[in-house]
Amino acid sequence: MLYRFHSLVKLVKNRHKHLSSNYTYSGNMSTPYFILTKSCNRSTSDTAADQIIYLGPRLHYILPQVNIDYYAKRGLFESGLIDWCKQFLKPEKTFLDIGAHTGTYALSLAPWCAKVEAFEPQRATYYSLCGSIALSNLTHKVQAHNFGLGSEDQVGVQKLHIVSADGGGSSLWTNGPNPTLRTEVIEVKTLDSMCLSNIGFVKMDVEDNELSVLKGAQETFRRSGWPTVLFESNRENGDLFDYVRDEMGYTIISISGVSNMFLATYKN
Repeated sequence: MLYRFHSLVKLVKNRHKHLSSNYTYSGNMSTPYFILTKSCNRSTSDTAADQIIYLGPRLHYILPQVNIDYYAKRGLFESGLIDWCKQFLKPEKTFLDIGAHTGTYALSLAPWCAKVEAFEPQRATYYSLCGSIALSNLTHKVQAHNFGLGSEDQVGVQKLHIVSADGGGSSLWTNGPNPTLRTEVIEVKTLDSMCLSNIGFVKMDVEDNELSVLKGAQETFRRSGWPTVLFESNRENGDLFDYVRDEMGYTIISISGVSNMFLATYKN
């Protein structure tokens, strides 16, 4: 909804009252937000052209404009896969979104779990993720982290290779099919260094760094009872598959209709 500034105070009070009485979450309540827009060419104190955008109690995704035609016609990328993942989430468990991008998995699956830990190292994409979390009133439930995950030998400062205008496909590696448009310096940590537990499901899309992430996450996985993992592999990666099966004791299955995504479940 779009509103002029003259009714701002009354509007916000009424909307906040409505939210307080009709829109609640279990656990701690987040702070509801709205958007105030101002002209770049006017004084900050000039309110004549100000507009209020009130989005209401829904999930709100801040997405790259370069893909607007796709979103307008087909909705979120991988929407069918996101819905399919809901069966693996438990209301008392934490969901890890490793390579969260702008938060389509993190936001969509947040209502189905106790908490989401979302990892996105690329700066602009991370800002979009944080904005989506705030506008969706999920700051109490989704924790965003602006660093990458990897193995012990990757810990520290690394160079991220950005290969697209929408932030997708960015990688620590340079052996992919797309040329590097620019690079960005990021921090890398191991998942084990965060001392997380009670993890029920993991989605991992880190552009050929999946094996390194897993090597730095073994204690966390063990402590959490070896959670189910959805992971991406865009090319033949025998080392990754061998590690998941032989070292971690998982069974791997391909996912119908999605050629580069796989599900790994622990063999009890």
